[in-house]
Amino acid sequence: MRIIKSLLWVLAVSFTAPGFASQQEIKADGYDYLLDVFLRPLGFVEVIAGTATFVVLSPLTAIASIPAPKENAFAELADSLIVKPAKFTFVRPAGDYKFMGGLEK
Repeated sequence: MRIIKSLLWVLAVSFTAPGFASQQEIKADGYDYLLDVFLRPLGFVEVIAGTATFVVLSPLTAIASIPAPKENAFAELADSLIVKPAKFTFVRPAGDYKFMGGLEK
């Protein structure tokens, strides 16, 4: 039984390793732009909902930022609820879903 498991692991690794060998650039086609027509308004709704959630959670964030470990709790909350959805909606090029301009930390 141990030999079969080892053989399966070797086969799984050998078949998946070439997939990591090269990352090819994928160009957007018409379907990506068509999907973007629906995702942009949803992103705008996400920005509005994130802003409302930020306003509601601000008092709790103020309480959470009193202890020393989280001095920048407001910035982290605003970044995850408002800034990232706004960059996805307004900054990201059309059809580019791997855009990380300013979104990585």
